[in-house]
Amino acid sequence: MSKFKPVEFFPYAHKFYSKRKDELTDSRWKKAWLHHQNHNKHHWEYWIVNKHTQEALPMPRKYWVEMVCDWRAFSRKWGRKVKEPQLVDRMMNSEGVILHPETRAELERFLAVRESGTNHEQAGSDD
Repeated sequence: MSKFKPVEFFPYAHKFYSKRKDELTDSRWKKAWLHHQNHNKHHWEYWIVNKHTQEALPMPRKYWVEMVCDWRAFSRKWGRKVKEPQLVDRMMNSEGVILHPETRAELERFLAVRESGTNHEQAGSDD
């Protein structure tokens, strides 16, 4: 996990757990966040081929499932109440989130099945 490597760990620690609130701390954190997105397959940004043409590679199921789990976890604050219950919907409907059409369709089907309470295997999934 890249978040425990020094390139990410220390900028995160300084940004979120120290009293440093200067430009250098913020800049280092942004660089660490970019590193994290580009080195972890559960981030949609990892799969971008061309941001300007909105081209992305398909995400394997295990990574988009992990991405949804990550979004859901992020919508909570350290096990407390949900701070943004609609984060997954917001991310899925954001024009800024670039997904391959197949990945988007699979995700939408998965999320619809979850919302309806239907068993994923009964919904025609081949996974």
